[in-house]
Amino acid sequence: MTLDREELRDHWTVTPVEDGPRTVPDAVRGAVVAATVPGQVHTDLEREGLLPDPTFDRNETATAWVGQTDWAYRRTVDVGPRGFERVDLVCDGLDTVATLTLDGVQIGTTRNMHRRYRFDVRDVTDGTNASTERELEILFESPYRETERVAARAGAMPGPYDEPFPYIRKSASNFGWDWGLTAVTSGPWRPVAIERWSTARLRDVRPLVDVEAGEGVLDAHIAFERSGMNDLDQDGEDDDLVLVVTVSGHGTKQRSRVNVTPQEDEAVVTVRIPDAELWWPRGYGAQPLYDVEVHLQTVDGDVLDRTTFRTGFRSVVVDTAEDTVGRPFAIRVNSTLVDVRGVNWIPDDVIVSRVTRERYADRLDEAVAMHANLVRVWGGGVYESHDFYELCDERGLLVWQDFLFACASYPEVEPIRSEVIAEARDNVARLARHPSLVVWNGNNENIWLHDVDDWAAGLDDRGWGLDYYLDLLPTIVDAVDPSRFYTVASPWSGSEALAPNDVDHETHHSWDVWNRVSDEHYRDSVPRFVSEFGWQAPPAWRTLRDAVTDDPMTPTSLGVVHHQKADDGMGKLARGLAPRFGTGWEDDFDRWHWLTQLQQSRAIATGVEHWRTHWPRNTGVVVWQLNDLWAVSSWSAVDSAGRRKPLAHELRRLYDDVLLTLRPVSQVLTTIAPLPSGSDRDDRTGGPHPRTASLPVPEVAGSPVEVAVRSSRGGLDTVVRVRRVDLGGRILAEEFLPVRLDGPGVAVVRLPASIGVVGDAHDELVVADMDWRRAVWTPSSDQDMHWRPAHYRVTISDVPGVHAVRMVVEAESLVRDLLVQPDRVSPTGTVDRGFMTLLPGERVEYRLDGVSEADAEALTSAPVLWTLDRVLGTERG
Repeated sequence: MTLDREELRDHWTVTPVEDGPRTVPDAVRGAVVAATVPGQVHTDLEREGLLPDPTFDRNETATAWVGQTDWAYRRTVDVGPRGFERVDLVCDGLDTVATLTLDGVQIGTTRNMHRRYRFDVRDVTDGTNASTERELEILFESPYRETERVAARAGAMPGPYDEPFPYIRKSASNFGWDWGLTAVTSGPWRPVAIERWSTARLRDVRPLVDVEAGEGVLDAHIAFERSGMNDLDQDGEDDDLVLVVTVSGHGTKQRSRVNVTPQEDEAVVTVRIPDAELWWPRGYGAQPLYDVEVHLQTVDGDVLDRTTFRTGFRSVVVDTAEDTVGRPFAIRVNSTLVDVRGVNWIPDDVIVSRVTRERYADRLDEAVAMHANLVRVWGGGVYESHDFYELCDERGLLVWQDFLFACASYPEVEPIRSEVIAEARDNVARLARHPSLVVWNGNNENIWLHDVDDWAAGLDDRGWGLDYYLDLLPTIVDAVDPSRFYTVASPWSGSEALAPNDVDHETHHSWDVWNRVSDEHYRDSVPRFVSEFGWQAPPAWRTLRDAVTDDPMTPTSLGVVHHQKADDGMGKLARGLAPRFGTGWEDDFDRWHWLTQLQQSRAIATGVEHWRTHWPRNTGVVVWQLNDLWAVSSWSAVDSAGRRKPLAHELRRLYDDVLLTLRPVSQVLTTIAPLPSGSDRDDRTGGPHPRTASLPVPEVAGSPVEVAVRSSRGGLDTVVRVRRVDLGGRILAEEFLPVRLDGPGVAVVRLPASIGVVGDAHDELVVADMDWRRAVWTPSSDQDMHWRPAHYRVTISDVPGVHAVRMVVEAESLVRDLLVQPDRVSPTGTVDRGFMTLLPGERVEYRLDGVSEADAEALTSAPVLWTLDRVLGTERG
């Protein structure tokens, strides 16, 4: 008989245990609440009105008792064998420290949110086919109790946060972060099921793919478990079994089979696909996926277990071979160097079990809309469900997956070490099927912070996680999935002998900008691969208004401040505005909110434009961050309600295959520089070294600004129109400059002095146009420019058949940074563009969804429709 799986989704209850903390509200003590499974206890308490939403206003503090309480989930289950030899209780994810019993008989314990568990319940069945009803209880202990026990054994572990997340294998950001609230959860957050099976079952299927001379190769590493209860053959041994792997799709169907003897519990089945269609990251080609079916069967053909999934054929190499600058971090897919434009991903909800496939799709579609081609799953969250990775497979989004260690020293004592081993093996195997997954990363910032924050002084000789990153995790990746690249950390410079965050070696986090210095300092260096950088802004106005009750909302009102978790976050926002826009905006919420959105867009543009136009010295930028899990001032491009900040629209320009920029004349060139003879191949990849170098450029008299054009995928033969314009909109000079690239690369064009040298640094700017692309350069800060009042005409008309309008803005003067915010008019209001700059006579068309022509007056009034000159209040006649 084929394995039968019965998911246990209904008829659960949850109740606090009687010896919980005194802070448990009286209304909750003894309450028996219908429970959602998969789920976590916060969801059920909120639904029943026993818990306020912890993300609303300042409820975070009032709901902290939930994480300090033990919770018991119960339901009746049928554990009868129904003719099968084995009955297992399968838990795909338990959060986190749990004891499982059937009718009071303990069947197992857990202490890791990030792994799967299976418990044999044969010993608690009656051995017949009759239905056997038993009470299943999963008692979740407060995570804080586990952290206290482990901390007592391991000692104090240095780190930047007070919460004890390093002492438990649970989502670190559950305990709060510099963008997240503290809401410590418990519950069966992934499915719970009864599985019945006989003879044998599939324990693990790891499909490792590659491409050899155009032929797709799938090596299915298959492990299986025997029941130990089936009839023996005449020699007293188990019968042989057969593994069958079928790969089909795109006009082909190939099948391979392997017989396995009773002495074997694993095998490799290889399937070859002639002329396989290659899977590519988005922007480089299509994403053909093949159906894979794996059968475990008897020699007579009876299917005992099966699994199906989709995968794709591609080759991946990450080149970190030493060159004349240092070490690159160059991702090559199907031998093509990928210009990585990425986003960092955090858990999309503080209650992670609430994240559905549909929500994953919405968020990842936002990344696609921004022209991103890589998503980095950050190490303070969770290994996401298959839904997430399947959607990345379909969309061509490369995945960089962190192991779950972030911003802390981690104990290497038991039971943590054993849990790390089990967790890593489980997830490396589980995710091997996904062609989008290209990088496993050992940790987020732990080695870097250990050095810069001098953690060693507080550790004595105790292990702090380094053994995990340098030895344990790479050994597991090499054993379980050697087809994936492993990097020790992010940031990481490739060697313990180097500072972990060295800009010339592998990966870099750029956080001096934002934390300490202004965004112009992004131009101080060209890191080889920037895996984190970012700038904060509050969420969309409507998102914040819906999340706090402050009346009025101000940058210093209690709710707004509570929804800012970064150290000195409001101070950094204010100091970030000062160089461009001046000070004092905290007294005017609407202007402060508008300017922080513009500053976020400008800051990220400064970094991306600089780094992308120094390719191939820089081969990737990954902005922090795509998404949010509550309404908070953060670095995200899309807020927790799914509303795009203006940054999301700006990233669509910055991450386009062709990027047009105006930048200060560069003092760094990316050139070809050969290495010494005999060292032109990488021992790890076997491929050629990228030959790049940084060479000084002498000062050039004339224009302080130049045009740089980055083309990611092909050549260019076009013209850039560059104009020097006064703030009244009058064209003072104009040139048409040819731009030619024979293939992917960067074209740099120095501007003639007539264009690039302004006559009045406070009253002129430079505008470059190429097709629909526009770049603007102002020689002085915005607060020092003599902006004139913007004049424009607006027409609004309904879009037939939908709740949307077409807004056309026609400029009668220079219009700098025009922004429409329809969420201020309607909760469903959205817009398809961010900040726009227009010259006299130009027009731009917006599509606004969720509003109608009847809203025209509100849509054309401040602060819904606003321009920089009016926000700054510096109009000059």
